[in-house]
Amino acid sequence: MQVTTTTAGKKHTLLLVDPYPRNNPYHLTASERRAVWFPKLSLPVIAAYTPADWHVLLVDEAVQDIDFDQPCDLVGLSIMTCYAPRAYEIATEFRKRGKPVVLGGVHPTYCPDEALRYSDAIVCGEAEDLWPQVVADFLAGSMKRMYKMEQFPALDNYISPRVELLSPDAYMTRQCSFTTRGCHFDCEFCSVSPFNGKTTRRRPVPEVIKELTHVKQWICSELVDRMSNDTLWQAFLTGLRIRVGIEDGTIFAFVDDLHNSNRTYCKELWAALKPLKIKWGCQSTLFLGDDEEMVKLAAESGCVSVFVGMESLDEDSLEETNKPFNRVKKFSDEIKMFHDNGIMVNPGIVFGFDSDDESVFERAVDFLTKNQVELAYFNVLTPLPGTALFERYNSTGRIFDRDWAKYDGKHVVYYPSRMTPEQLQEGFYWANHQFYSLPSIFHRLRGTKQRLVARWEMNRQFRTLVKRSCPKGTLSPVADVLKGLQAKLPSFATEQLIPNALIALKQKFDETTAPAQELWLNIKTKRHNQFAALFVELEGTL
Repeated sequence: MQVTTTTAGKKHTLLLVDPYPRNNPYHLTASERRAVWFPKLSLPVIAAYTPADWHVLLVDEAVQDIDFDQPCDLVGLSIMTCYAPRAYEIATEFRKRGKPVVLGGVHPTYCPDEALRYSDAIVCGEAEDLWPQVVADFLAGSMKRMYKMEQFPALDNYISPRVELLSPDAYMTRQCSFTTRGCHFDCEFCSVSPFNGKTTRRRPVPEVIKELTHVKQWICSELVDRMSNDTLWQAFLTGLRIRVGIEDGTIFAFVDDLHNSNRTYCKELWAALKPLKIKWGCQSTLFLGDDEEMVKLAAESGCVSVFVGMESLDEDSLEETNKPFNRVKKFSDEIKMFHDNGIMVNPGIVFGFDSDDESVFERAVDFLTKNQVELAYFNVLTPLPGTALFERYNSTGRIFDRDWAKYDGKHVVYYPSRMTPEQLQEGFYWANHQFYSLPSIFHRLRGTKQRLVARWEMNRQFRTLVKRSCPKGTLSPVADVLKGLQAKLPSFATEQLIPNALIALKQKFDETTAPAQELWLNIKTKRHNQFAALFVELEGTL
């Protein structure tokens, strides 16, 4: 556990833990986290609303180990549903040692009786107005079993999250902030509207700019200090990583669930961001791409990436999940608008809606590849507690697995309508492998001019993660899909032309690199062998 603050003059110690199961096959390695991962803000927010005379330790189990014997007075955990089993294990260990534990977050809010079995107190709902009272009651020896939010906290005069407590060198970026809470869209599978409200609350723009300015100053100071203590070579590499956009400190992430919820607010915010000269990413609706003025303003203010909840390429599925504002016929033009302004598009795709059949996987991968989206996040439809989807599936007996660890968007826990659970699961695996295959990556990044190195590195890391976590060779339920793909190429191409071309290319590569091999290895150890292996891998997959 890394201690990032001083205990001088502090009377009590609060240990905040973000649980993460280490046996999760989707657990990211250190290099993968640095390429694609940024932390959640829940615990830095709790740290900010903890009295100043408390010493606060923050442990993100995705990047740090927990010391269960760490001296502390109070332990707090923020829990998403898929991490609930691990959170309960952690809470049990601390309570065995006599440490009081408080659980909060989405899962305890919607499964309070369950969470109370593993804790001394739970916080239901957004915690900003509740946490100071929890701490006061703890000090008075009168902590209640449950603290329930009565109204949503106001976002003016908001205390900035203590992101400086996060472990350095562990994420793509620690510079996370938010501008809004809540979502006026009410998608059936989403817990944002039930938990954060159906009305969007907004932080005053001057407060956001003040926070970002402060964060930019300390992160730059931290980088300068680190580079000053590095060797010349290490400093050069850090500078190179900053230049190509893969170093912590080069990009800010707005973690709002709907950053572009209000056009007037965004125009004010993005205009105010220009003087900061930062690069930033956010979550947005895809139909922002219909508004050329706003997309240009976003790009001019430093926007380089948007995550968009595309969800499906089927109008019936979008209607089913209460997302008819996504217009499939406009998707390609909207993506192009972002690309034309230098903004990478990272869609979220959900498989398993009632209208989905086995063709959904191929259609999604083909569309995303054709439109050259830089990254995609594939998920299995998941009925999370607290959502309308959970109520519908639970009431009709469609949920067959109550292991919360599988409620991560990667596992099938219900009976689909037009597929078997096995077909849905294996189709999810297939889509990941196809999208992050080398031919797909090369096609999607072809012609990219902005941040090419960063985009390649992200795809490479996702490809590694997919190969490790998604089983391959279990695609029999999507045999028809594969047959359809094979039918698109003449048999001589798949059986002779392509394999022979790859063999010849590999031989040519070996011949031309042999004279320069010594120099090549000095530049980057083992890179020659790794690169040559790509051709062997391609040859074997065709």
